[in-house]
Amino acid sequence: MTKGRNSLGAQGVALRAGRAWRAALTCVLLAACGMAGAAEWQVYTHSLGTEANEVDGVLRGRAHAGKRAFYLELYRALAQALGIHAEVREVPFARGLFIVQHEEGIAFFNVSRTEEREGTMRWVGPISDETDYLYENARHPSGIKVLADAQDKTVCVLNGNVNDKALSRQGFARLVRNISYESCLRMLAAGRVDFVATAEFGLPQRLHNARIDPAMVARTPVVVNRASGYIALSSSVPDAEHQRWQQAFDKLRHSGRYQKLLEQYLD
Repeated sequence: MTKGRNSLGAQGVALRAGRAWRAALTCVLLAACGMAGAAEWQVYTHSLGTEANEVDGVLRGRAHAGKRAFYLELYRALAQALGIHAEVREVPFARGLFIVQHEEGIAFFNVSRTEEREGTMRWVGPISDETDYLYENARHPSGIKVLADAQDKTVCVLNGNVNDKALSRQGFARLVRNISYESCLRMLAAGRVDFVATAEFGLPQRLHNARIDPAMVARTPVVVNRASGYIALSSSVPDAEHQRWQQAFDKLRHSGRYQKLLEQYLD
């Protein structure tokens, strides 16, 4: 009888242990599902100007409107391939950069990849390669040849961007920081600044958006920066997810979709 009770007791312990194990496993799975649900992406971009329209609450790039329209539709194609349903919100560049560097589950584009930004975010791309020059008012040619020639002049830059940082490091004390390139170009046309630091890629559309005659703006030979642009992800994004984004982008590029989007949305 004692042996029987011992046998039943052992079975009871085993049964309770099994139930506890299943309960623990269920908790783990539920927690994982909760974490997955909480890890929804928030996606931001900047400097859209007139290159995008809001359709039923969704930002869409306008055909042949410029590089920002292209970046927006490139993200949309990438998100479709990844099964991501987060819509894009526009923020000033400095705000978007701060968010992606300090919060989790963030994607932000287009961001130039620089040494000082390494480790603060993860990179998908490159989605563009750009050279930034100093541009001047064509009616008032400066004759500058090298960057140092402009050091005591007023230069309009996009607040917090790669040109802002580069010129600040080189001792430019008269930088005028703005939230849009179009505003910088208007200031240049009005004679309120001496130069604007901006990329050649997409400039015609920026001038169009600012309603400035292209003949009023001239490119100097002075290069401010050469950089590749990327979609930036929060630094906490796991390796596997980062690789999933990069592989999806690589497929877009190799399939010819990237080139088709360029042709559809650039000037």
